[in-house]
Amino acid sequence: MIEARFAWALSGDALRVSLSASGRSGPLEEPGATAGRAPAVVYLWGIQAPRPGQPFGAAATEAAGRICGGKRLRVAARSAGPERRITGSVVAEGKETNGREDVGRALIRLGLAWQDQRGPSSARLRSLEQKARWEEVGLWQQEAPTPPWAWQE
Repeated sequence: MIEARFAWALSGDALRVSLSASGRSGPLEEPGATAGRAPAVVYLWGIQAPRPGQPFGAAATEAAGRICGGKRLRVAARSAGPERRITGSVVAEGKETNGREDVGRALIRLGLAWQDQRGPSSARLRSLEQKARWEEVGLWQQEAPTPPWAWQE
């Protein structure tokens, strides 16, 4: 588990964070990182949110920012790529609610993301998407929403 500090949401499924020195190892280390932190981008595992410019893209980005803002993030990395690009599950822990919220699950529950059908996913994410579709929340209010992997500007 990697501890991270939220900086901003790049999109509904990509977060700019700074990693704590104690949570970094191997390819995530940055020589000379200041104040024990290094910038990174975390891509939320198992989901795909609408792209900026796509219907509900701005809403997904804003929701990711609201869910993560001011909270400690715990990242369960599934893979790490070049330039500190991490794919993993992210849990936001808030003091005010004493709660823990999985960011990807929350976005699907709000109807602001699809479970990623292009790669491995989980039964939990599929179930949450089915419920959001049934309740017609978020992007499921549209007659035929276009997933980000099929969308073109």
